[in-house]
Amino acid sequence: MMRELSQLLDDLHDGLLAIEAREGLRLSQVDMTLPIDLRPVFRDGGCVLLADFTRSSEVNTWSATPSRLTLGWSSGGDVGAAP
Repeated sequence: MMRELSQLLDDLHDGLLAIEAREGLRLSQVDMTLPIDLRPVFRDGGCVLLADFTRSSEVNTWSATPSRLTLGWSSGGDVGAAP
């Protein structure tokens, strides 16, 4: 189910917090590159980006190269850009 990109990012972050709590770990930095499906939707006079993780690794003529989301979280609040 596609949802707003901000919700997808919140869910990923919540999952990391759950791993820390369940496993008794402290993650200082997490970097991910994930295949993602994106769809812009016009809503309330603006544009919202809907997203979900790619369900199939199959390459087809409609989407020859799936989009990739590269992101990182760190506990120190450092913000970095992916190359």
